Amino acid sequence: MSDKPVYPNENIPSKATDFEEALKGLFQKSFDIVISKLDTRHKQAVIVFVEGMVDKDIMDRDIIKPLKSGEFTGRVKAAVKCGFKELHTMSEVIKSVLSGLIILYYEGSKSVLAIDLIKWKERAVEEPDAENVIRGPREGFVENVYTNVMLLRRKLKTHNLIVEKRVLGRQSNTSIAIAYLDNIVNKKVLDEVKKRLEKIDVDAILESSHLEQYLEENPLSIMSGIGLTQKPDVAAIKLLDGRVVVLCDGSPHALTIPELFMDSLKNSGDYYNRTIYGNFLRALRIVALIISILLPGFTAAVLTFHHEMVPLIFLTTIIQAKEGTPFPTLIELLFLMFMFEIIKEAGLRLPKSIGSAITIVGALILGDIAVSAGLVGAPSVIIVALTAVASLAIMSLNEFITFYRIVLLLMGGSMGIVGLSAGLLIMLTQIISNQSFGIPLLSSFNKVNKKDNMLRFPLSLIKRRSITVVNNKTKIGEVVNYKGDFNV
Repeated sequence: MSDKPVYPNENIPSKATDFEEALKGLFQKSFDIVISKLDTRHKQAVIVFVEGMVDKDIMDRDIIKPLKSGEFTGRVKAAVKCGFKELHTMSEVIKSVLSGLIILYYEGSKSVLAIDLIKWKERAVEEPDAENVIRGPREGFVENVYTNVMLLRRKLKTHNLIVEKRVLGRQSNTSIAIAYLDNIVNKKVLDEVKKRLEKIDVDAILESSHLEQYLEENPLSIMSGIGLTQKPDVAAIKLLDGRVVVLCDGSPHALTIPELFMDSLKNSGDYYNRTIYGNFLRALRIVALIISILLPGFTAAVLTFHHEMVPLIFLTTIIQAKEGTPFPTLIELLFLMFMFEIIKEAGLRLPKSIGSAITIVGALILGDIAVSAGLVGAPSVIIVALTAVASLAIMSLNEFITFYRIVLLLMGGSMGIVGLSAGLLIMLTQIISNQSFGIPLLSSFNKVNKKDNMLRFPLSLIKRRSITVVNNKTKIGEVVNYKGDFNV
């Protein structure tokens, strides 16, 4: 939501001196706001811009030079050699200046010209670190929302791709882009997204994570129901599935709405690789999810309460390895998991050149010293290491995995298999009961979507759109324009 007018008198002053003084009164403490008066053959003009945000060479060539030319006739619009839009209020003028536009005022005019010659340093389009692929596009979103919209347009060259703009933040005036395919999108989801965006009234939106927290269904849920991606091709796939993509200026992460549980286990590489290998990778992620959540709790439950479930040869080895350690299995696993989270966090904050090396060396040294000192047993180190590696295969579910891994470990280590089963029941109940913009998180598990769910059929056999989001059975390529309910 935009702020109230920042200038008490909204009318454009009729004299250049008044216009200049009005802006200097607002920006007098800001050294980077350039307010310059120009003398032309007829009347005075005022040019306003932010130093470092505009292309001064083009400004001198296409704006200043024509105005000072001896051939200038007083017709400003005809003299300016670049595109512009007219502004009629002082609030529009101020916001345009702060957005990087050049403001050109000519004495006696009831409007001013806003000229877009923005030129600032921005990060080049490159492959995002968090979504590496072996085969497929390697370009990623950047912090400029207009560049990101351009990347989406390159993927979907259709007039049905609609991109609407919103400005949020009373102080930041952050540009937000809402992208959707008009002939495919679920209209109820789209309307709900717009409704929630309209309710946001804060000082600043600095990153898409701020938007996610304002848009999510249940702030106390472990799963937000909103997906994240840095890849334009992934965002395009989501749009083709009837979803809404929200882009935030200043953030390289796009929000995809809604995000269901199985979406977190899918990867763009599944579709770029051939069917067998793509299914193998998806199956690996499902196994990794089970290991990363269940393994510590199951180990603590079995080694504490259910020794009879372990084969004798393994049980003997485990007992020998744990001989002399002062803590029960539950405490050992909690300690090692806590240390792993600290090392992982430290690795993220350190410079890339030393972060990975310190993380690996730190984990090896700490694990070896802990076993040598008799604080923990070697089996516990192996379990936590296997769990940690498995969790890295599904970073999109990191919060969910971390939370329920600890919950299941505590319940399994304190109540055995019964406690572990109770924890699983709590977890499944929460997933089943959660919705994302009215769509259940597990609604993709249905007979119509079976060709691209746990396993993916060959692309030539996937002939119909998913009914989960758009709730229809139209063939891929047909117009949808769905307006119905969410029942599947």
